[in-house]
Amino acid sequence: MRIWVLALVAACSVGAPGPGLDPDRELAHIAALTALGPRPAGSAAGRGAVAYLEQQLAGIPLETTPVGDVELPAIEVLGTTVRDARRVHVDDPDVVARFGPAGKAVLFMAHYDTMPESPGAVDDGASVAVLLELARELHAHPPAQPIMIAFTADEEHGLVGAIALAERHGDEIEIAIALDLIGASGRLSLNGAGKHIGLAEMRWLAGAGDRAGVEISAPLPHRVVSRWWPQAERADHGAFTRRGIRAFHLYNRGQDGFWIDGAYHSSRDVLARVDRDALADIGRVLRALVATPPPPHDGDGFWLPVAVNTVVPRAALIAVDAVLALIALLGLAALALGGRAAERTRGAGVLAAIACFSIAAVATTAIDHRPIHLDPAHLDATPVLRATLASALVLAGLCGLATRLVARRFPWIGAHRYLALAIAPLFALGLALLALGAGELAWIWLVPAAALAVAPRLPRLVAPLALALCLLPPVLVLRPNQILEAVFHQFWPTGVPMVVWVAVLAGPAVAGVAWWHRSRTAHGPLGTLVLPVGCGLSVAAGLGLRFLT
Repeated sequence: MRIWVLALVAACSVGAPGPGLDPDRELAHIAALTALGPRPAGSAAGRGAVAYLEQQLAGIPLETTPVGDVELPAIEVLGTTVRDARRVHVDDPDVVARFGPAGKAVLFMAHYDTMPESPGAVDDGASVAVLLELARELHAHPPAQPIMIAFTADEEHGLVGAIALAERHGDEIEIAIALDLIGASGRLSLNGAGKHIGLAEMRWLAGAGDRAGVEISAPLPHRVVSRWWPQAERADHGAFTRRGIRAFHLYNRGQDGFWIDGAYHSSRDVLARVDRDALADIGRVLRALVATPPPPHDGDGFWLPVAVNTVVPRAALIAVDAVLALIALLGLAALALGGRAAERTRGAGVLAAIACFSIAAVATTAIDHRPIHLDPAHLDATPVLRATLASALVLAGLCGLATRLVARRFPWIGAHRYLALAIAPLFALGLALLALGAGELAWIWLVPAAALAVAPRLPRLVAPLALALCLLPPVLVLRPNQILEAVFHQFWPTGVPMVVWVAVLAGPAVAGVAWWHRSRTAHGPLGTLVLPVGCGLSVAAGLGLRFLT
C-alpha cells in the first residue's frame, strides 16, 4: 500500500527547482524592446530590435541573414482556404547563434517582430529576452550537445522568417522548439505536438519539467488540432513541422485566470503584464532541455491530463477508449435484446419523448438566441456561464413540463429505451472521434456511455453516479474558459445559439434521467406535483438569470 501511495504522490508533484536564468535581466531586455514601440517587419523599430540583439550578443559569432524572398504555402482546413499561396519579400534578417559541438542541433526560436499596434511584451519580447539569457549562458558554459538559437523575422505575417530559416538550415535541425507567448501568468503548456512528436519527445520535455520543478500541461484539444491540421500551426515551429522535422511550441496558456491573453496583438501588451515567475520557470526548463539530448522518435504518446508531467504510450489511451466503446456496445445490445422480450404496452414512448425535448429546445431558442460575444479588451466569463446555465434551466424546465402535459393523456412506457437513447449518441460520437484519430477527446463521451451501459446492473443507490458522468461532455466542453478560448481561435461557431450546444451535449443526460425516473416502480408525488412545480421554477430561474441580471 505504501508503494502505491508514494507512486501517486510522485505522479502528482514535481521535483525541486533546477538551475535557471536571470529573470531580472530578462525583464530589462523586455523593457528595452518594448521601449522601441511596435516592431512590425520592415520598420525602424524592427531594425532597432536587431541592433539590440547584436549588441547583447556581442562576442558570440552570429549569422545575420536577410530573409529575402519566401514562398508562403496555401493553408486549407476542411476544404476551406484559410490562406492563398503567395510570394513575399522581407529585408529583415534572421539572427542565428550556434553553441556546442557540430551535429544536428536542438533549435530554440523566438520572433522579434510585433503587430503594428503592439509593443509586444508577451508576444514575443519575453521569449526573445529568455533566449538572450540562454545564449549568454551557453556562451559562458558551452553545452555538450549542439544548440542553435534563432531570433526570427516577420512571424506575424505567416512565419516568414521561420520558413526561410527552415529552408536554409532544416537539414541541420534535430528538433525545433518555438517560444511564443511566454511570460504570461498561465501555466507553461505544450502546443503543436503533431504526428512527429510522440512518446520519446514528450517524455524528454516532461523530464525537463520534473528537473526544473515546473508543471507543464498539454491541452488535449490542442493535440488533436495539431494532428488534424498541422499546416495551420501559428507559431514558428510550424515551418519545421511542414518539412517533416520534429517541432513543437511552448507558451504560457492564458493570463489573468483566462486561457487566452486579452492583450494579444494590442497596445496593452506591455511590460507590466509579464509574470516574473513564468520567466523563471521557462528558464529552468530550457536549462534542463539543453542538458539532455533529445531521444530518437519512439512511437506516439499521451500526456496524462491529471498526473504531473506524466506521459504514457498512446496505445494505452486507445486501448482504454476501445474497452469503453465495447462496454457501451454490449450495453446497447443487451437493451435491444431485452426490449424485444418486453411486454408491449400502449402509451407515450421514446419518439414522444424526443418530440418533447425538441419542442423545448426550439422554444428555448425562440426565447433567447443571442450569440456569444467576445471582447478581448474586457474579458469576462460571467456572461458565458450565465447564458449556459440559463439555457440549461429553461430547456430542462420546458422539457419536463412538456412530458408532464403528455402524461395527462398517455402513460410513459419503455423505460429501457430511454437508456438506449442516452447511450447511443455518446457511443457514436466517442467512436467517431476514436476513428478520426482523436482518442484524446473520445473518452469524454465513451466514459459516460460505458457507465450508463452498466447502470442497470448497479445497486439502485449507485446508479445515479453513472448518470452524473453524463455531465462530463457538457461540463468540459461548455466551461466558460473553454468557450472563450475556442471563440478566440475561431473554432466556435458564434452564430449557433447556446441552447443548441446545451441540447446536443446534455441530451444524453436528460434521456438517462428519464430512464432512471421511468424505471422506478413507484413515483409518488414526484410525477404529479414536485416535478411540474420544479420544472416551472427551473424555467423561471433560467429566464431571470438571462434577462434580469
